[in-house]
Amino acid sequence: MSTVLRFVTHRIISHPAGGVTVSAQCLDAGCGWTAGPVADVAQVDVDCMSHTGRTGHPTFARKYEDVALVTPFAP
Repeated sequence: MSTVLRFVTHRIISHPAGGVTVSAQCLDAGCGWTAGPVADVAQVDVDCMSHTGRTGHPTFARKYEDVALVTPFAP
């Protein structure tokens, strides 16, 4: 059995072929309202503001997701 140790500096970036998705959830007790997940971040923001206008609920948890790519980094 052999082991190879590679000490290489890496970086992590958003994958160029991937996109960002966002979702939101109202944090008002018992509400259960959600938006997304969709690629249009601005639309989720508008949806949250519309929900606040209808209900008065002002607090949301937003979740952003992307596909990550780890590559060796050569300065």
